[in-house]
Amino acid sequence: MKKLLLRLIYLWERMGNLITLRRKKVHFDKSIRIHGLMKIYGRGRITIGKNVLINSKESANPGMGCYPKTVFCVPTGELEIGDDVGMSSVSIFCAERVRIGSHVLLGGGVKIMDSDAHSLDYEKRGKGGLDIPVTKPIRIGDHAFVGANAMILKGVTIGSKAIIGAGSVVTHDVPDGEIWAGNPARKIGTAPGKEN
Repeated sequence: MKKLLLRLIYLWERMGNLITLRRKKVHFDKSIRIHGLMKIYGRGRITIGKNVLINSKESANPGMGCYPKTVFCVPTGELEIGDDVGMSSVSIFCAERVRIGSHVLLGGGVKIMDSDAHSLDYEKRGKGGLDIPVTKPIRIGDHAFVGANAMILKGVTIGSKAIIGAGSVVTHDVPDGEIWAGNPARKIGTAPGKEN
């Protein structure tokens, strides 16, 4: 009985996610796997590659305090997720362009924002139509690993094979093959491997 119930929940979630992806006109490969429910807001252009795994429920990431993966992509935004990407309860705010390469791992609770969301000028914030935030594209290179609860801010490029420590706030570009951590994040080492 328990297996049947779990299977029904899985089918319900899968159907709900497929409806969401199609309703939002997301370009995705049929190999996508989503555990839990995914939320997408906005009408920007979203492309998801092959063999992408999206975890959006507590049982997929126990102890991380996970919440549903949320994507907010405004009409001018372009979000591209490469092949063989794994992400857990990640929130992405895309106002201009966010590109996540292939073979990237994004830990539980990672936040990616290519915009300030509001003007930094307090007078403009209080005047509705003048509240125009600054946006700058974000790029995460192939084979990068971003630790749990890290935040990637506007205009940042994270290089190929780079590692971002858990809880870090990344405000500057991270070169290929480097390990960065802290708030604000800074270089603390070099990623292991043959070539970086």
